Amino acid sequence: MNRKHQRVEPIPLDTSALIYPPTVAKYNSNVFRLSMDLHIKVNPYRLKTALETIIKRFPYFALSLHDGFFWYYLSENTKPLEVYKEHSFPCAHIDRKRGANGYLFKVFYTDHRIAVEFFHAVTDGTGGLIFLKSLVAEYLRLSGYTVKEDPQIFLPDDKVRNEELEDSFTRFYKPLKSVFATDGKAFHHNAVAEMSEKVQAVSAVIPVDQLKERAKVYGLTITEYIVCEILDSLQTLQEQYVKNPKRYKPIRLSVPVNIRKLFHSTSLRNFTLFIVVGIDVRLGHYGFDEIVKTVFHQVRDSVNEKTLSLQISRNVAGRRLPFIRYAPNLLKRPLMKLFSDSYGDATYSSVFSNLGNVTLPDGMKEVVERVDFYLAPSKVNKFSLSGVGVNGNVIINVTSFLTDNTDFERTLFTSLVEKGLQVEISSNRDKS
Repeated sequence: MNRKHQRVEPIPLDTSALIYPPTVAKYNSNVFRLSMDLHIKVNPYRLKTALETIIKRFPYFALSLHDGFFWYYLSENTKPLEVYKEHSFPCAHIDRKRGANGYLFKVFYTDHRIAVEFFHAVTDGTGGLIFLKSLVAEYLRLSGYTVKEDPQIFLPDDKVRNEELEDSFTRFYKPLKSVFATDGKAFHHNAVAEMSEKVQAVSAVIPVDQLKERAKVYGLTITEYIVCEILDSLQTLQEQYVKNPKRYKPIRLSVPVNIRKLFHSTSLRNFTLFIVVGIDVRLGHYGFDEIVKTVFHQVRDSVNEKTLSLQISRNVAGRRLPFIRYAPNLLKRPLMKLFSDSYGDATYSSVFSNLGNVTLPDGMKEVVERVDFYLAPSKVNKFSLSGVGVNGNVIINVTSFLTDNTDFERTLFTSLVEKGLQVEISSNRDKS
């Protein structure tokens, strides 16, 4: 395969990606998935041609991961690309040496679906979405369709901009003192239930107009409203499983925020920060109106340049600490795992990532029926939530390692139905 477009020299992982390689485990794949369902049948040979063509525009994704003495690093991968018949379970671990011919992403297909799964060290949801849109657009062109221009669709022969490869965290880093702080442990769903490394998924399709109208009642955005519903459901779950209120723990939700617009970045590497929104049920039961007020103020206070700059400073400063920077990778791995536990999974109850509404240009919107976004759960946070909007619907996907316990999913979606929302449920749980 001739891929003479722009060579990528060996590069370090971006600041946000450092945590992903050393924390990969059986129940922590650090993989996310994006997919598009099409009205037309997918030809795998044509899809492979589209992938080989479009990858020229994304040289910073055509990489493999390697162990350095001090840090992991990425280098160019020119091995043959493949497309894979889809399996039933999303977000499986991608073996960085054998899983995808050394690549850190995999393209899947079914008769009517094109999907891509990324190891999070490569990019975030926004970068993954741009890649998927560009791949599907190229596939449609090869199938005889005329796809109109779209800012999130890159063409194979477009010039690769240097800014796309930038680690934007380092550009916006401001040296500050005392940037390290952490919250205590949060509530986690610790039901005694069988677990499987095959990720179980429950999907809900909800009309966006209904969600928007419901959110408007409370003066919230759609994302803020869904966050409120998740927190309320987690509160119900804790009250169900923890009988002694003295043993209650705070309920917190980690919400990724795409900060490219706020900081004027066009990087397609990771440039997402996480705000943590929650309620402290040790103070008593929260009514829904109380949750609404709490979420409203916490989100608005967190999503601004100054507050997010503090997170950037913490992330970059952590990388530059001498005992981390100069420690051999062999010793650094457990340190990074400890850092992840202290500032990550243990401090929040789950994750909700909403990509927002996906716009599709003429020639593509007539063919794409549905878009899905999935996050891999972890051993501590046994379920994760993700959302994406397209064609007048919002699709919420709950992924879980619990094979026979859907108490959370049932609580969340029942609450939405009781509030008058039309919720269409599907799942992969019956598949093997």
